[in-house]
Amino acid sequence: MTILLVCLVSFIAGAVNAVAGGGTFLTFPTLTGLAGLSERVANMTSTIGLWPGSAASVLAARSEFRRLPVGMVVSFAAISLLGGGAGAWLLLHTTDKQFVLVIPWLLGFATLIFACSKPIARWSGRHQGGRSLKWTAFIGVVQIAVSVYGGYFGAGIGVLMLAGLSFTGLEDVHQMNALKVLLSTLINLVAAIVFLFYPINWPIAGVMAIASIAGGFLGMLGGRRVKPDKLRLIIIGIGLCLTAYYFYNAYKPHG
Repeated sequence: MTILLVCLVSFIAGAVNAVAGGGTFLTFPTLTGLAGLSERVANMTSTIGLWPGSAASVLAARSEFRRLPVGMVVSFAAISLLGGGAGAWLLLHTTDKQFVLVIPWLLGFATLIFACSKPIARWSGRHQGGRSLKWTAFIGVVQIAVSVYGGYFGAGIGVLMLAGLSFTGLEDVHQMNALKVLLSTLINLVAAIVFLFYPINWPIAGVMAIASIAGGFLGMLGGRRVKPDKLRLIIIGIGLCLTAYYFYNAYKPHG
């Protein structure tokens, strides 16, 4: 029964990651609660188990990449690989107790930014031009921060990344979502490689991988059929739910 439930949650998480991000929000409590894994092992197992689903989403979204600037994709990919590796290293050398207190604030800010992403995209693309050195550096710093967070924990990384991508001048939410899936896949890839050398629950990771592939591929195909405004509302809703959960989890009274 545990394996079946983990499989179902992983399928849903793969689809959620393809549409907006936040799959870790589903798998992490499932692995710590239902499967009885420690927080650190659950985080590593979730990263490895959900990565194939992200890769399947990239395959399903390949048509969107033709409309994206090549320079933007290459530079963001390089930043994501470096940041994801740094975040994974940080996880292995620190505890997450203090960082848990920061997560809800980070998610809340990201959700607010993404909710305002349309006017931000127009402002950055037309008034800033998206070409100045300072503006490019600012966007790069944002992506580095998101990538480090993704390698470290990753819950809600899709919301954070979509918020950051709104500063690039991209207005098409499907383009943003495709680029987000690619970058998330790269971040999780380098983190998963780092985690391979540490104790992982491989039977559960294997089940998660199979289920997340199906969920990721079908979720991306389904997400492309959703109208941009509706998809934006879904993403904002997921962001609000993630923020509320992590605020409660971090600041709930004890005793």
